[in-house]
Amino acid sequence: MKRNDTLFLFLFFVFATACLTSCKDFEGDQTVPAYIRIDTIGLACDYYTYGANTHRFVDACLYIDEDPKGTFELPATIPVLEQGPHNVKVYGGIALNGIKNARVEYPFTAPAIFNNVDLVPDSIVTLTPIVNYWPLGENIHISWMEDFDKGTISMETTSQSDVPMIRTSGPMAWHDPEGVHSTYSAKFVLNSDTAQFFFANTEEITDINNVYQCILEMDYKCSDTCCVGLYYMLNYTLSQEPLVRLRPTCASGEDPVEWRKIYINLTPYVQEYKDADYFKLYLSSWNSRNNGEQSFYFDNLKIIYYDR
Repeated sequence: MKRNDTLFLFLFFVFATACLTSCKDFEGDQTVPAYIRIDTIGLACDYYTYGANTHRFVDACLYIDEDPKGTFELPATIPVLEQGPHNVKVYGGIALNGIKNARVEYPFTAPAIFNNVDLVPDSIVTLTPIVNYWPLGENIHISWMEDFDKGTISMETTSQSDVPMIRTSGPMAWHDPEGVHSTYSAKFVLNSDTAQFFFANTEEITDINNVYQCILEMDYKCSDTCCVGLYYMLNYTLSQEPLVRLRPTCASGEDPVEWRKIYINLTPYVQEYKDADYFKLYLSSWNSRNNGEQSFYFDNLKIIYYDR
């Protein structure tokens, strides 16, 4: 027993010495950090180029004078050891495929830039970043968009669907917060007499084969589980590839009043099937709860990609 006590005291002494040594590394001209406060990150975009101004940035990716400081879940109060005027960049961070542990910088928006931010020890400076999409052009492209507001809709139900798509503009539809552009959303209703819906874009997407990065953006709300997937035509065969299963946005038996934004990573699939003649996106669900009417809403679908 005494031997164990002696060993414990020795290990405690080593641990305490290490802690004191590491604390000395913090000493210098500045021992008290300054703080940068970021509550939310907004998005500014031209509707006619990029579609509706819809986003969900869950993290702030912070750089000071081009030096990365880390990724911080919003809202965040971030300690930094710099002081005086510095240039600050903030990128929007997303939860890829809606997975909380898959947090990445969103590659298609440029950072918000703040020049000469005065960082004062033991003081908080609050920043309100608003990011923009990178300009479309040589490397960044939008392959396809649908917001159900135009006269012609580029999606339709397939032969597998038991119910039609309803184009709705009621209070449950997605509405532009500024009340300018988006009015209509796609709606599906399943009940005890209808088993499933299948909804796919009518256009053959031929420009995303083997791209460097490819993301589907989408707003949705639903009272039951639904699936997002890809059709692909390869070797004269049309196949299905389920990508992401979306969970209900409400409790069982409630109306799905909450809209959610998701960023779905298409990159590994379009690279795997790079020899496909074309792709088509599909949305589907079935009445798995089997206990009454289930509602599904979709809006602001956009496939954006970065080629090599």
